Amino acid sequence: MGPKDASDWLAEAVEQFSRHTGHKDGARVANCLGNGLTILREALYLRVHQDVEMAVGRDSMIMPVSELKARRLTAEEIDVYQVAESAAAAKSLGYLTAPDDWYGPWLIRLRLGTPDVDAKIDERLRVYQSSSAEQRRRAFMNALGQLLPESVQAPLVLFRLVPLAVQIATACAFGDRRTAADLRRQQTAILPAIADCRQCQGRLLECVEQCRACGNPLWKHAWLVAAD
Repeated sequence: MGPKDASDWLAEAVEQFSRHTGHKDGARVANCLGNGLTILREALYLRVHQDVEMAVGRDSMIMPVSELKARRLTAEEIDVYQVAESAAAAKSLGYLTAPDDWYGPWLIRLRLGTPDVDAKIDERLRVYQSSSAEQRRRAFMNALGQLLPESVQAPLVLFRLVPLAVQIATACAFGDRRTAADLRRQQTAILPAIADCRQCQGRLLECVEQCRACGNPLWKHAWLVAAD
């Protein structure tokens, strides 16, 4: 038999999720979680790359080929970090029952769309998961700095909002809107300007939505640097 295609692996991943959690709506959870984290991954790449270049200028030494490679590696690093944050949130919020060490490896394979993941990715995930929240955040910022040097010029508040955004995506996927709303209030306390968007008013969005005006669930540069 040949390798599984994406739809076969998704069906298997949903079955695994349902077996581990007892949830009968595994497909909805997996789809919502996948969509939410994809939106965050793509938005974060724009925040640390395109938005920074627009604000401070483009480095002429970055060639298109190297930029494509950097984008691929950055997306991979973001996924690994998000999986570690989601796993920590799912455990601390009581969405998982012991033993719960299946969730991280399961989610990284769901994110990458294949059951066959490079051992180096699994190792990076283990390192993130064995670290504290602050250690994860700093390690992630350092990793981005290696992959995208311009990311060090992104507003620091962005990296305080990202972990909470992943936790929100996780809570929404598990149907816990009350916790998601509490987490959004924590983000608003960090950056009050996010509630000022005339289009979304900083409200929680569905797992397939993104505000075109401000970037919610991960805000554009102008909002990140807005005065209180």
